[in-house]
Amino acid sequence: MAMSRLKKNVVAAALAGSMVIALPGAAFATTVEDNGFTVDKTWTAASNTQLNDTEAFTFQIEFTGATAQGSWKPAELSPDKVVRTLTADWKTLAGAGASANASLTAQQLFEGYDFTAPGTYNFTVKEIAGSNPNIVYDGTEYNVEVVVSMPDNYPASDKPVIREIKAKAAAGAKADKAAFTNDKKANDSLTVSKKVAGTAANTQDEFEYTLTLEGVEGSYDFVKGAKTGTVTAGEPFTFKLKHGESIEIKNLPDGAKYTVVETNADYNATNVADGVKSDGEHGAQAAGTIKAGGSTVAYTNEKGFAAATGVNSDTMPFVFGGLVVVAGAGALLISRKRRASEEF
Repeated sequence: MAMSRLKKNVVAAALAGSMVIALPGAAFATTVEDNGFTVDKTWTAASNTQLNDTEAFTFQIEFTGATAQGSWKPAELSPDKVVRTLTADWKTLAGAGASANASLTAQQLFEGYDFTAPGTYNFTVKEIAGSNPNIVYDGTEYNVEVVVSMPDNYPASDKPVIREIKAKAAAGAKADKAAFTNDKKANDSLTVSKKVAGTAANTQDEFEYTLTLEGVEGSYDFVKGAKTGTVTAGEPFTFKLKHGESIEIKNLPDGAKYTVVETNADYNATNVADGVKSDGEHGAQAAGTIKAGGSTVAYTNEKGFAAATGVNSDTMPFVFGGLVVVAGAGALLISRKRRASEEF
């Protein structure tokens, strides 16, 4: 009986010893909570019009390895690249301005990663460039460290805790955030202007134009005299101009392509686009590329003979009146000469 109790005690002691030895490998998994670390995004556009609530920014997080802490073996994490998406009500956040800020939390960034053992876990975080031609995407890559250790009351509790999450760019100190800034791409305006000439020209006539754009996205402000509005990418934009008027479409990205077509046929149309005069076959159509310093299309429409003297339908009454006066004076002079000749 005594021997039996002795065996039981030995077995119990052995089991207890094996549990203590196995304890480091039996830690519970822990996930990252919102501990203050963030991935910050600042979006600054050329104008508030270009901010839109459908814009989504994407970030890539990738586990690159871990270093041990004490005798603990770090957890094995997937090395697969994972994409996180950040959306926000950008226009609401910006108010009346052209810059908005939003963030991914640490919990959102590290979703799906389980830390089951102490260690220093290393990740890279970077932005994936999008296709919006109005935006310059941030190419910064951060090294992010997640420091994990056992709780202060270990071994009473063996669930690892996240002690610290810090980000460091190639040059700079560690910080509680990975900050990305998207700035506006170089941009300039397109200006279309109108003049008329010729004896039959009327400065009150309206001329209709259709503008199409390529290499753009979203909306762009325009100014026509006291009138303002927006031009939407992918939709032909129609406007009208009279003699002396012009329209300016603002903040088009450099490199975008434009085509302007005049639809009126009563006048002979010519245009000069960015300093180059159109050929005879395409007098009503102007095409070009938005460039630094701005792009221009100047239309001149003629009706009647060329108005080198500045004569048109508005000045014609005065010219005609002058001719009548001259003709009358000539007739009076001839009449007087005839009477003088008869008297002589």
